[in-house]
Amino acid sequence: MRTWSDSPFPSREELSGVPEGKTISQDNGESRLVYEIKDSPGWLAKLYKRPADAGRTSDLQRLVYLPTGMSQADQDLVDRCLAWPTTRLYDGPDLVGVVMAKAPDGFYAPLKALSGWQDPAPLPLDWLMKPADKCAQVGLHRPDLALRLRAVEELLAVGDLFARHDIVYGDWSYRNALWNQHTGEVFVIDMDSCGIGSREWVESPGWADPLFPDRSRRPTVASDSYKLAVLTVRCLTAQRQDPLEALRAVEASKGDTSLVRLLRRTLTAARLEDRPKCAELLEAVRRIRGTTASAGPSATSGPGAGADNVTTWVKVGPSAGTARPSGTTRAASGASGTDVAAASNVTGSVNLRDRSAARPAASAPESSPSPSSSGSGRPGPGSGSAADGSGATPTPGSLPPTSHTPRPAARSTSRAAARRAAMARGRSGGTSQAAASRRPRRHAVITMLFCAFCALIAALCIARYVLGWI
Repeated sequence: MRTWSDSPFPSREELSGVPEGKTISQDNGESRLVYEIKDSPGWLAKLYKRPADAGRTSDLQRLVYLPTGMSQADQDLVDRCLAWPTTRLYDGPDLVGVVMAKAPDGFYAPLKALSGWQDPAPLPLDWLMKPADKCAQVGLHRPDLALRLRAVEELLAVGDLFARHDIVYGDWSYRNALWNQHTGEVFVIDMDSCGIGSREWVESPGWADPLFPDRSRRPTVASDSYKLAVLTVRCLTAQRQDPLEALRAVEASKGDTSLVRLLRRTLTAARLEDRPKCAELLEAVRRIRGTTASAGPSATSGPGAGADNVTTWVKVGPSAGTARPSGTTRAASGASGTDVAAASNVTGSVNLRDRSAARPAASAPESSPSPSSSGSGRPGPGSGSAADGSGATPTPGSLPPTSHTPRPAARSTSRAAARRAAMARGRSGGTSQAAASRRPRRHAVITMLFCAFCALIAALCIARYVLGWI
């Protein structure tokens, strides 16, 4: 099940529309109740202790819609690694909770206790902070370096996604991510508390950022990058204390690699602008693991950067050549499987952005009815009012893109090509007509000259006859 795309609920729902099923937790953090929704297996309702304020309401609305403008690769990451909020729950005018997906079964495990095996429970990332022997005592797999590196790569991929879309998570810690002991994958929870651009302060003990010594500045993606670096060195070493000590342990085992240098710069930078981006750490980990980034926008692309597999305008026609632009794929070449350059019967330029065949259909804004996402049965964001009763106005990038409209440039170019062809035909036709019109004129002149010659001969004959008679 995809944790965002497969949601069976609209973007806004009344609390009565999510009947209570099995209770998951009560009075945990900011929530008063988390329960499985009756007759909707795999989907949870999280109810807050108090209604959300205007700022939180606006951020949640933007979060619910944000994946509609993401690349396909980013959507896949959301659907695999994040308990993304899919629906806002209202009790009258008040936003009182959200709907989100339950973590997949791989992130649950039974633990061995003195009384015997316990029921499967969520497996927090905290277990990567424990020695391998401790994991084995409770019946878990011993996490080796390969599993630890996979977990770190997943965490940094999520952090890179957040940074590119200006999402501030803030509360990075061992308890806010679950771990799959078999694959090393992670699943980040409590996504509904994220902010866009910044957020209110939230911090677990032992995660203080030296460049945010007090709370005079709100957390940003720069403070998130520090906490992800701390999480990285702790996941790799199972050392919970001083992150610099953990970094020295990584250096002792791996040497002075690019990852170690980037981590050191992140943990010791004197200015926020000196900290490496999360994308740089992610790339260094992928080089160690020998993995490559999935198709998607570069780390420098902005929020809602558009389709991941086609990114530019391309020329079509006989002179277009055979090379594809950077970032395009065969899917962009046309459904028939032929390359763009092979189409010799059209000319001009076509914008291939957002034309991926795999990209799900975009939903409409909240002010209009929303079509279902392709293939998922998801009503999609868009069944509520745009203001949500709070006066919050959707901002650019927070609402889904509208359906694709015809590209005027490509159309006008085609028309220009048609005009040029018509002119060429006109010129060739005019030449033929002129040649045809000159042929009768030459014939008439010849005829006139012949008639004049005959008339002259006749005149001479008549003159001779008359003179001879005289």
